[in-house]
Amino acid sequence: MCGICGIYNFEKDMKIDKTILINMNKVMAHRGPDGSDYYLDGFVGLGHIRLSIIDLEYGNQPMCNEDESVWVTFNGEIYNFEEIKIELKAKGHKFITNCDTEVIVHSYEEYGTDCVLKFNGMFAFAIWDKKKEILFLARDRMGIKPLYYSISSGNIIFASEIKAILQHPDIKAELEVNSIPEYFFSTILLDGKTMFKNIYSLPAGYTLVFKNKSKFLNQYWDIEIREAEGTHYYNQYKEKILNLFKDSVKKRLMSDVPFGSLLSGGLDSSLVSAVATEYVNNKLKTFSMEYSDNSGLNNSNSDIKYSRIMAKTFKTKHKEFLLKTEEYNDILENVIWHVEKPIELTTPSLYLLYRNLKDDITVVLSGEGADELFGGYFFFLNQDNQLTEFPWAPYYNEVSMLFEPEIEKETHFTKKISTTLHDMMNRFDTNDYLNRKLYLFLKLYLLEMLERQDKTSMAWSVEARVPFLDHRLVEYVANVPSNYKVRNDVEKFILKEIAREILPTEVVNRKKKPCPFPIDPKTIYVRKNIANDLVQSSSSKISQYFNKKAVNDFFNKKNRFKNIDNLAIFRTSYALISLEAWHKTFGV
Repeated sequence: MCGICGIYNFEKDMKIDKTILINMNKVMAHRGPDGSDYYLDGFVGLGHIRLSIIDLEYGNQPMCNEDESVWVTFNGEIYNFEEIKIELKAKGHKFITNCDTEVIVHSYEEYGTDCVLKFNGMFAFAIWDKKKEILFLARDRMGIKPLYYSISSGNIIFASEIKAILQHPDIKAELEVNSIPEYFFSTILLDGKTMFKNIYSLPAGYTLVFKNKSKFLNQYWDIEIREAEGTHYYNQYKEKILNLFKDSVKKRLMSDVPFGSLLSGGLDSSLVSAVATEYVNNKLKTFSMEYSDNSGLNNSNSDIKYSRIMAKTFKTKHKEFLLKTEEYNDILENVIWHVEKPIELTTPSLYLLYRNLKDDITVVLSGEGADELFGGYFFFLNQDNQLTEFPWAPYYNEVSMLFEPEIEKETHFTKKISTTLHDMMNRFDTNDYLNRKLYLFLKLYLLEMLERQDKTSMAWSVEARVPFLDHRLVEYVANVPSNYKVRNDVEKFILKEIAREILPTEVVNRKKKPCPFPIDPKTIYVRKNIANDLVQSSSSKISQYFNKKAVNDFFNKKNRFKNIDNLAIFRTSYALISLEAWHKTFGV
């Protein structure tokens, strides 16, 4: 796991200023404390900062082939690199390291831009082909690793984090106004947008090629939802899913540094941790967290209770982090600086979790993706209604009334959200409505969760791996009939049935619980007033986006907002405060 960056000047006589690359690397130093280096080739420059995971001695980057005609800067892991390496050796390729980076170089030599189809892993990389004068950018299938870019009349600039792109003198931090309503209504940004004008995220499963001032954006992979064919028995699905999952976990234990597993005591992290114990020689290190002053700490559904059951059952070396509300409240701007956008309620908790476990491990397994893959949210129980809003972001109608009319005129967000829902839900010719809805979650909502995970973990030089998102498992489960995913008002039905053969019954039957965050009625009241004051103030940045009277009515449950519930007020107040903090943090 690392940080990458680079610059490609369209005019060949425009040499790269190494100082800019140095600054780009420096602002991402948290991602790679084990090394920093550069490659300059006239009008092209690549940068890399390293977090050593595999081949600690010889895996430095940027890395090249034998004649130095192909160079790569790479962030992530290729879990099947050993198999690919054997294949490439048989074709005559020579290797001098034991790392996966070199496999990318030789795979590109052998297969060109189709090399991405060979890789099982999480990755974002850039290859400079000197002979063909091609810059080749690629991002993994599920979007586990981020990659951002900005194109101007004179160059393309790319990096693992937006703040690195902002180090270039040609780039100014400016607001992308279309992102404001999308953030509020869906917590996701559509069409590769970021919060910054003219800075984009390379979509998951895409490559981007630059040659002679021309760009070629190509989608090399997507999830395909098909109508079920033939007869497949339930037990066959269970067996195939378990085999794919176990192989995925085993592959993701590849490491030359200390590793462990997150263990909240929920179904997903418990399955990951339990299976991981089958493949480790020593006790698996596991980690959970809770807020010490939460009223739910001693509650029957507390993470502490169930993670202890799991740790005892599977004899893990378990560590609990009891956090304080003050820690959570004091880090908003720090977390926003790392995540590079306004954040939601649980993001600071993840930031604190990774901060605490850094002293014990460098690599950690996570259960991210299982809910989106198997149908793990309560709203999947209702399959009858056609979608009119993103299910993970309710209160669309209420919150849309808070904006000034000019925002709708400028961004057309209502039409954009409606069009996105229609296009994605009707992409496939299948009557399986839930599987189509899960596609929406996997392609949109999950991307936001993965970006959050990358930024909060790499803030502390921790590599998070996600076994549920092995593309082989995703492709298979995406086409398991939905009546095996949600049945008898039970979410993730087939996954829970698999888990019953592995986990303690009380863990399998546990009621779903979100990532912990401080629950304090007094704080909620104070936060509501702060958010309202920000909108009413003429000196705040966000006051220009929102209608002052509507916001005041909303927070005081007046007029058309008299029936608004407290959760809507809770979420919206945090969103407003976070948006103002983003403006302040990045000087926008």
